[in-house]
Amino acid sequence: MDADKEEQADTRNSESKKGKLQQEINQLKQQLANLTAEHRESELALRKRKFKIETEVENWIQKYDADMGDRQTEYEDVDAVYTEEKAQLNELEEKFKTLEEEYTRIMEERRIAAEKKEQEERELEMAIRAATVVQAFWRSYKVRKMLKQKTKGKGKKGKKGKK
Repeated sequence: MDADKEEQADTRNSESKKGKLQQEINQLKQQLANLTAEHRESELALRKRKFKIETEVENWIQKYDADMGDRQTEYEDVDAVYTEEKAQLNELEEKFKTLEEEYTRIMEERRIAAEKKEQEERELEMAIRAATVVQAFWRSYKVRKMLKQKTKGKGKKGKKGKK
């Protein structure tokens, strides 16, 4: 009998432990279900946030690519214009160089011609001044000679009259 009682006591004890464990299992299952639901909601929110951020990043990348494409196109256009204008500048500098050489040559010829003309004008002025001086001396010489002849002629006549 003791064995029956002991068995019954063990069974009750076992049933009591089984009930407690079952209750603990149910409680842990409930906690698991709650945590799983909570984590699913959290995961869903994080996935939505991740998707939103990825979409934003993708949009920024597309915007960056578009901007860089525009900038590259603009750079290539400006570079083409620069290259063309640089070529025109070089061509114009070559033309200007030849024109400048020709201009310098012409100006030198004009300067030489002007100096020659000034020299000729000075020489002509000197010749005119010299001719004027010579003419003045010649005229004065003629006038003095004429006056001498007049005074000689008057003096002779006057002397003849006194005698």
